[in-house]
Amino acid sequence: MQIVFGACLFVIAVILLAYVPGKLLLIALKRTLSPLEDVTLACFLGLIVSGLAYWLITYAHQARFFLVWPLMTAAVFVWLYASKTKTLWRHSPKQTSLSPESAAVSRDRSGVALAGVIALGIVVLAFLPFYYTNLTPRADGTMRAYPVPDVVLHIAIANELTHTIPPQAPHFSGHPLSYHYGMDVCVAMFANATYLNTRDLTLRFVPTLFLALTMLSVFCFSRSWLRSGYFGALVVFLVFFGEDFSFMPGLLLGDNVDWSLRYFSVPPAVLPLFYTNPILPGLGLLFAGLFCLQRYLQERSGAWLFLTALLFVALIEVKIFTAAQVMCSLGVAALLYFFVYQNSALFKVAACTAAVATPLVWPVLLKNKSEANVAMKFEPGLYVSQAMEAIGIKDRLSGWLAFMTLALPIYFVGSLGLRVIGVPAILNAIFRPNPKSALRFILALFVVIGLLIALMVSITPAGWTFRYNPVSGTFLVQSKYVAWLFAVEVLQTLYRWAVGRGVYSAVVAATITAIAVGLSVPAAAQHFIYWRNPNHLFGNGKPFGKQLQSYDAETLAVADFLTKDAQPGDVVLCGDEMLAPILSLTNCRVPFGLFAQAAVARSDYTHRESAVKLFWKDWRLGKVQPDLLREAGVRYIVVRKRSEGLPATIPAIISNMFENSEFAVFEIDPQRLSETVPQTS
Repeated sequence: MQIVFGACLFVIAVILLAYVPGKLLLIALKRTLSPLEDVTLACFLGLIVSGLAYWLITYAHQARFFLVWPLMTAAVFVWLYASKTKTLWRHSPKQTSLSPESAAVSRDRSGVALAGVIALGIVVLAFLPFYYTNLTPRADGTMRAYPVPDVVLHIAIANELTHTIPPQAPHFSGHPLSYHYGMDVCVAMFANATYLNTRDLTLRFVPTLFLALTMLSVFCFSRSWLRSGYFGALVVFLVFFGEDFSFMPGLLLGDNVDWSLRYFSVPPAVLPLFYTNPILPGLGLLFAGLFCLQRYLQERSGAWLFLTALLFVALIEVKIFTAAQVMCSLGVAALLYFFVYQNSALFKVAACTAAVATPLVWPVLLKNKSEANVAMKFEPGLYVSQAMEAIGIKDRLSGWLAFMTLALPIYFVGSLGLRVIGVPAILNAIFRPNPKSALRFILALFVVIGLLIALMVSITPAGWTFRYNPVSGTFLVQSKYVAWLFAVEVLQTLYRWAVGRGVYSAVVAATITAIAVGLSVPAAAQHFIYWRNPNHLFGNGKPFGKQLQSYDAETLAVADFLTKDAQPGDVVLCGDEMLAPILSLTNCRVPFGLFAQAAVARSDYTHRESAVKLFWKDWRLGKVQPDLLREAGVRYIVVRKRSEGLPATIPAIISNMFENSEFAVFEIDPQRLSETVPQTS
């Protein structure tokens, strides 16, 4: 019943914090849309506006008054409706906003297919172990736990945002967070407004919302782009469940691995969409921005220009890599169309977006330079070389000629999968642009830029090298999503050709759908099944799901004590096995934790890593060293008795505040920490 009550409360919060503010903005700008477009765009705009309101209110240390915001917008909405201005949202879409083609597709029954795709996405969320059932209590007093690092990180960031803006790095105390956190602001905002915990929001409610909204966003743009609701629904299905041709070597070689990652060195495109990753809402913002850009190019309205810039700028705070890719595409297209075709429309969009984005991007660049210093390094062919090695044909393809004529095409076709049928259209859009194909040029350039970045450079924090480069791979994954538009265009052309020659439309549609599903779904299905299996290997070569399947009562008791006794933002020093419970179940920070190598400079990372190891080494010898405690601002020390042990004599600066059969929790007196710590033995 608690989860049902929470779900009902969350739905009310979505209406008040997402739809209502967004709808008011559309009313103010006099934009009327079809019902599906209205709900989708209003919700994205509302989340942006409400998120900004939450950020400003919390930054001013007045978070307790945030509830005034949804109540105020709801009051304005009701007043407008009562004032008989309801015609602003009851106009027929045919009158103002929809083109004849869009009006035609809005009358089909593709909504049923779309609903089926959304339902399938929710089933996948329920199927994967790190969503709905993750971090839920059992009847015996333990808690189910599937500690995927991204899950722990985003819950920790959301916890941080409930009390500190701008946020500190919860996984590396004493340093500012240098990671985009727009998705986590939404979680913190809903937590503040509803008093739901960040675990339920991050793992259950918000992913479902983002999944549905992003699917709706992809559908609205694809339906308008293809002028077909059914093919628009096919685009949504393929974006979320279509994958590459890695199933071919996977079936032939019989490896029990994640096929896409193994054979193409890039995570499957479906992974970040179902992996607590901001690329999910980022994809929704991208397609919502493209939808508004399409309307602006059709109508040249200042309102659509404003909405396009707003959505693309918001994308910076949600997924900065997606924003960089689309802004680069937009910038190149703006210059081309301005100087070659004397068309200033895209130039206005690019200029407005850049003007609003600069105050956001500049601090990010400065923070990155002083912290992790993520940089690009020219490293051509890295993914291709790894792929040929995984397939087992690297030795046969030595030399640049073989690389260019065989290895690169094999990688290119294999990693794109069925999307490869859209490549001729992509190249045609880039090399044969015309005055009316501006948006097509942007989409094609978006795809090509992502491919070039992934295949030509590596993007890593300075001083680090990774076999699987997740940042460079992100650009390739983003290109794959947009490439489906061109691939489905080809399938749509094939459909029209067959129907035009007298073949029954139902037969053609069923055949095309079966081919698309048969060639694109196997690798995605294998990925989901693989991640469902707790015995699969990941990262350090250990069975990922069996690293920790539950938090016992003693662990939960420690988390409960810290939740009640610690102040938000207090720093807890603990062993590795307690990092995930503390970050996900409390509002505390840790001195050194998950993904720390991507949060700070390598020198800071190695220094803190050494300090933590030295502290525990001395602790086991009965000594307490104060240097780390002062540097990291540690307030509590959590000790597992069997591994870390207890000092024979407890120094005066720490007090034993909590103890059970497994753990002891010590609190540090910050006023006495500056004194010399006596060495105990």
